[in-house]
Amino acid sequence: RTLKIFERTFGCYIMSDPGAKELRKDITELEGTLASARGQMKLGALLPGEGFKEMSSVQLRNRMSASASEEERRACYDGMKSIGAFVCANGFPELVKMRNSMARKLGYVDFYDYKVTQAEGFNKARLFEILDKLVDGTRDIVKSAREALTKEKGKDASEPWNLDYMLQGSVTKKLDPFFPFEKAVERWARSYAAMHVGYRGATMTLDLLDRKGKYSNGFCHWPQPAWVRRDGSWQPSVANFTSLADPAAVGSGLTALKTLMHEAGHAAHFANVSQPSPLFSQERAPTSVAYAENQSMFL
Repeated sequence: RTLKIFERTFGCYIMSDPGAKELRKDITELEGTLASARGQMKLGALLPGEGFKEMSSVQLRNRMSASASEEERRACYDGMKSIGAFVCANGFPELVKMRNSMARKLGYVDFYDYKVTQAEGFNKARLFEILDKLVDGTRDIVKSAREALTKEKGKDASEPWNLDYMLQGSVTKKLDPFFPFEKAVERWARSYAAMHVGYRGATMTLDLLDRKGKYSNGFCHWPQPAWVRRDGSWQPSVANFTSLADPAAVGSGLTALKTLMHEAGHAAHFANVSQPSPLFSQERAPTSVAYAENQSMFL
């Protein structure tokens, strides 16, 4: 079993094609350049009566969900949309082409096919067979829901800058006093303890507040995976995970609590993988993304 996971893991990353190797090097450099540019992007919204206000993507999303002003919601949407134009002007289309070219040299249809196959063990065509069933089974429900929303709240209710607010805006404000983010860590600890979910001696570093330049999505990663050493002793995991709380924003407490609970679920999952190699408990391919996310969403 241990030899098989070594073979499977190394097979995801070893490239024998010289052209693919060269492309991977160029891709890594371009990814770094794009990430650096995105991190320095001056993001924000031109708010009515305030002028341009610099905000993170997290703050823009929060305002779209909670602001009673459609003009303000639209401004925040335009601010979010500007990310697309920015990354396209800073190399993203070229990055997509390079990734697809590399994947084809390795025998895949494209880069997405390559990533799906490495992580899930089946190709893109099989994935879309699964997703098509989901779409076919929910399309009419979604259509009916959108029609009901526009009938009740007007034709503009389904516009992208209005949708979240129309579905939950007033509820978000009413719930806000019950979910202050300063209680989030305590609620996480109490909830997991009540479910008898432990971390087997793991060391965890939590970075929970949104700030300028911070990666704008919650994540969890493991500098040290958990595993059972050859002598039978236990190596606890070391995990770093984030949330994106903005204590001053309406609704941010609940959103950040959900993110904290989710990432803490990933940390709990991989802290408890008891196998004879760290390759069984690491986050990259061939670990299934669907498997990891299902585990965390269940928690």
